[in-house]
Amino acid sequence: MNYLIYIAIWGFMFWIVSEIIEIIEGGHNSTVYYMTSVYHILAGFGIWGLHLLQSHLVINLSLIGTVFISITYFGLAYFPIQVMNSKISFSEFIKIHPIYRIPGIINIIGFIIFGIAIIRTGFFPAWTGIIIILGTIIFAIAMTMKNHIVVNINNIIISATIIYMCIFGLR
Repeated sequence: MNYLIYIAIWGFMFWIVSEIIEIIEGGHNSTVYYMTSVYHILAGFGIWGLHLLQSHLVINLSLIGTVFISITYFGLAYFPIQVMNSKISFSEFIKIHPIYRIPGIINIIGFIIFGIAIIRTGFFPAWTGIIIILGTIIFAIAMTMKNHIVVNINNIIISATIIYMCIFGLR
């Protein structure tokens, strides 16, 4: 199980670095797109490590949230590359291909469910579940409003929280 935790740490570190690059560069570039794809793959596996740590306490909620998150991460792994190759903005790409909203919505639901499971199990500190839930809601609102700097900072906070949970779980 520890290998899944380490995969999660690496995945969410990739996300933090890609978000920092995006902030510094003022938008997406090929480095950000590739790092986001790697993040999706690593996080899709790594989230299972966090689930396994708390699964003996509240199996159903944690499992449902983990499945939703994992499936959408794997399903969206190539998405950043598609946006990059399209040569249009993320927002324009979504307008042309609204089907990509479906995995986004499933991912949001998955993270909210996972956050609730974190709070209910008590394995991780409750504040981590609260940050995941609030961060997911803020992410959804900021994406809808196209406020990318809020999205970037929010994603860094969520990632740091999940890395903290991974380190907490390794103790």
